[in-house]
Amino acid sequence: MIESSSDARVGFLAGLRRANALAEYRRWSGMLEYLAAETIRIERELEPRARELEIAAVRSVVAQANGWSEHQLAARLHEAETARDDLPAVWAAFGEGELDAARVSIIAAGAWKLTEERSVAKLDRQVVAYAATHTTGELRQWMRRFIARVEPDEVEKRYEDIVAERNVTIHHDEDGTGSLYAENLPSYVLAGIDERLDHAAKTTTDDDRTIAQRRADFFVDALDHIDPDNEPARVPNLAIGVMVPASTLAGIDDQPAISADRDWVIPANVLRDLALSGNPFWYRLLINDQDDVLSVTYQGRYPPEHLRNAIRFRDGTCRYPGCTKKAQNCDLDHRQPLPDGPTSGENLWALCRHHHKLKTFRHAEPIRLGNRWVWRIRATLLTE
Repeated sequence: MIESSSDARVGFLAGLRRANALAEYRRWSGMLEYLAAETIRIERELEPRARELEIAAVRSVVAQANGWSEHQLAARLHEAETARDDLPAVWAAFGEGELDAARVSIIAAGAWKLTEERSVAKLDRQVVAYAATHTTGELRQWMRRFIARVEPDEVEKRYEDIVAERNVTIHHDEDGTGSLYAENLPSYVLAGIDERLDHAAKTTTDDDRTIAQRRADFFVDALDHIDPDNEPARVPNLAIGVMVPASTLAGIDDQPAISADRDWVIPANVLRDLALSGNPFWYRLLINDQDDVLSVTYQGRYPPEHLRNAIRFRDGTCRYPGCTKKAQNCDLDHRQPLPDGPTSGENLWALCRHHHKLKTFRHAEPIRLGNRWVWRIRATLLTE
C-alpha cells in the first residue's frame, strides 16, 4: 500500500479510489434502503397474492438502474445484506471508503462458507486491516487461509464432497480453438501438475517457443500418451513446500497445511494420509536455534541450495508490495548489494524478475525503517 507520498498526483489518485469506494457504498446502502421501503409499502398496500410479483417488478427496476441483470442484482443484494447484518466492522469500513465493493464482495463470499457465528465475528474483527492494505488477489488468498484455519472440520467435509464431483470438460470456440477445464481436483495434485509442467518447459530451451507454449504442448503430449493398461511414465521427483503444524501430524488438532506461496491448503485428514503413504510428495526443512540456516552468512554472491529453499519458503511470493508471483519462480536478490550486503537470510529476499529490474535500475529503492522495509519510488513510499 502507499504509506506516504509528497506527489500531489499520487494523492489525487488515492483520493479518487476512496471517493469511488464511498460512491459504491452509497449505491449499495441506497439500494438496500429503497428495497426495504418498497417492501414495507407493498406489504401495506397489496394483497398477499400480489406482493411477490410486485417485489419482483421493483427489483427489476433496481437492476436496470444499476445496469445489472436481475441475477447480478440478487448476488449484490446477498453480499450487501451479509456485510450490513453480519459484518459490522466491514460495513463500517465500507462506509468510510476504507474498503471498496470488490473487497466487500470477497469478504462476504468467504463469510458464507463459515458455519459458526463466532467464526464470522472473528472474520469481522480481523479482516478489515488486511483487506484495506492488500490487493484483491492477496485478500482471496488470506480468506482461503482464514477459513481453513478457523473451521478445519468443515473444510474437511467440503473437501470430500467437492473432490467427489471432480470432472474434466472441454469448451470449443468458433475460431477452431478451445479450452480444457479440470474442476474440483485436490490443490496439492494441481500444484504437482503445475510444478511438472514448469520443470519440463524450463529444461527444454532448444526452440523458440515461450514457456507458456511449452507448458501447453507438454500437457497435451502427456495426455496423448496415456495408456491405462501400462505403467505410467516415470516423472521427476519435485518438491512442493507446505507449512505443516506439528500438532496436526501428531493428531492433536486439525489445523490445515498451507502452501509455501500461501495460496492453497491441504485439510488435516488428507495431510496425514499423504504423510503415511510414503509418497515423496514433500520434504521438510528443519530449523532450530542451534542450526538456523537463515542466520548464517555465506561467502560469495550465490547462496547454497538449502538457503535458497529456506528463503523461498519464508517469503512465499515476491516481496514487492502487491505482487503474488511464487517465490520459487523469483530471483533471490541482495537487499543491500554486495560487497556491502552479506549473502545471508536476513539480506536476501525473493523478487520476481520484473521487480528485480525495477530495483537494479533504481526505479524503485528499498529502504529500511526500523525492523521493516518500504519501497521508495520518487516521492512515494510503498509498504507490504
